[in-house]
Amino acid sequence: MATIRHSSLFSIVIAALSLLLLTPLTSEFQALGLLVLAIFCWATSWLKPIHAGVMVPIVGLMLGAVSMEEVATKAFNPVVSVFVFGFVFAHLFRRAGLGNWVQATVLRLSGGSQPLALMGFALLAFVTSMVVTNVATVALMFPIALSLAPYTPGERGTPLQKYIGVVIVLYATMGGISSIIGSTTSLIVSGLTDIELSEWTLLMLPITLSITALGAIMAAWVFRPEFGALEQPLPTAPSLNPRQKRICGAIALVLLSWFGCYRYGGETGRVVATLIPWLSIPLLARIAKDRVSSLLAGIKWSVVCIFVSALILSTILRTHGLADYLIVEMSDFIDALPREIHILGMLLTIMLFTEFVSNSGTVAIWGPFVLFLSAPLQLDLAQVAIILAVGGSSSFILPSSTPGNAILYGAGVVTTKEMVPLGYRLKAITLLVCVVGLLYW
Repeated sequence: MATIRHSSLFSIVIAALSLLLLTPLTSEFQALGLLVLAIFCWATSWLKPIHAGVMVPIVGLMLGAVSMEEVATKAFNPVVSVFVFGFVFAHLFRRAGLGNWVQATVLRLSGGSQPLALMGFALLAFVTSMVVTNVATVALMFPIALSLAPYTPGERGTPLQKYIGVVIVLYATMGGISSIIGSTTSLIVSGLTDIELSEWTLLMLPITLSITALGAIMAAWVFRPEFGALEQPLPTAPSLNPRQKRICGAIALVLLSWFGCYRYGGETGRVVATLIPWLSIPLLARIAKDRVSSLLAGIKWSVVCIFVSALILSTILRTHGLADYLIVEMSDFIDALPREIHILGMLLTIMLFTEFVSNSGTVAIWGPFVLFLSAPLQLDLAQVAIILAVGGSSSFILPSSTPGNAILYGAGVVTTKEMVPLGYRLKAITLLVCVVGLLYW
């Protein structure tokens, strides 16, 4: 309790100091100050995640740099609603015991082949991440896939166990990038670039599928896993009970209704699409015989807040003239080197930065810069999206960079030292695929 009080007090002090320092400044430098505050909040762990997530909107509102209407518009929209619903889906999936059914079904379809079963779990992780968040997908699929080579906590992981863990995290991460609702990075970047859901998926799929395929091959080369036959007889997939069927049907109905309203309903449809995931939570709780508070507790509110804050910060930087100011000040530097060097330097910087800061924090911080430099560097919005979403999600080494990495390392299957030889190779693959995408896609 004392720790919570101290954390809250520290956050209040930071907010008060920010107001004290920024209030006398002009609007351009207030926007710059809010950017510095965002870097402090999202690139360090000094504040509680939820406090870091709401700091920029609160200070921006108190400065008058953003209106309550603008904050509400960014916070309440169809994409945020279905992103939040992904956490509810993951919670229900675990509570309803659907993991055993998925595991047995994939093993049966693989015919007892470990490589085919792993590929089935990996592809399922990829597709699931496009609908549910990649964070939730890793938490769901990692223990299921690891049943192919059961791991005892505390022991050193075998090459096969390491390979399974890395492949599931890689496929879930890339699947999340392939959809605007699959990860915080794609959610933030799509919000900054105004790329629609279908356009985003068509843009990202060739890139993410290339990275997953090449990454899986590279991981096999580094870890040298030895596959064997699965124990016979293979488990029989249990029949779904009536409650599980109702849960699956309700979730499918929610997602299809959301997509129909979002894609084809116009402005009114988008309002309805915003409400559908929220209104479905009490119904799902009743079907699952669970509490609404339990479903809401599974939502990672700090992640949602950082996404909304990034969009609000981008609005402030745009409306307060900081973007134009920075472009004018940097014009000589931009003209001094070829645009290709600047673009490659930006991509490499983001790929390095994301190892030390969370992927969502990275794109939230760098997003406005890359977006505002797109005009002088002659970048279209698709190229901006590739640089930010893919480059910002290329954290393959440190455990603190993504929740997927944290889950992988937390299980003890692989260590950071063991990931270094693969991690920098995965970065090289990502860089190569991004460059090809920027040039030809």
